Amino acid sequence: MKLAVFVGILVLSTFSFAGGYYNPSIDTYDPETGLYFKSVESEKKSGFLSSGGDSIVNLYIYNPETNEGKYLFPKKDNFQVVALAFETSVENGEVKFHIDYASPIKNNNGIASREPKSKMLILTRNVETKHETFYFAEKDGSNLVKGKTILPSDSWHIDVKNSVVRVLRQDGLEITMESFSW
Repeated sequence: MKLAVFVGILVLSTFSFAGGYYNPSIDTYDPETGLYFKSVESEKKSGFLSSGGDSIVNLYIYNPETNEGKYLFPKKDNFQVVALAFETSVENGEVKFHIDYASPIKNNNGIASREPKSKMLILTRNVETKHETFYFAEKDGSNLVKGKTILPSDSWHIDVKNSVVRVLRQDGLEITMESFSW
């Protein structure tokens, strides 16, 4: 019996990790712009099937050329950054990304040679409702725009070739898909 309970918890824990979000921290430079991105972390509370640790509550963007930095979002108590994605280069018909989310890049082949996009995609989660919201901004944090809010059960990916984000929702046996440019 103890073994069955342990295996059940292990399986559920694995699915919760494999299902999507893994964001230990953000600590990277953009090779295209030279900007430095650092996660602002806050200790999260632990509970059944979740451990304590840090959650990302904001993003600090530092410009080494001007020696200035800024926070992307105002401070909020019920807010987590769960994904950050931006293009870093286009090589051999494929766009390279900095991304800290499990496999949201699809249709990424045969891309015409071009410069990487100057903007980034940020996905946030309301810790109370679990709803997630897309934000888009220039890599320097300017022009922050709130996008679509999705349910925790929705899945999404970046369709690189068509330059859109696709959100898929399954309700029973029905699948709906919504796309928006990015």
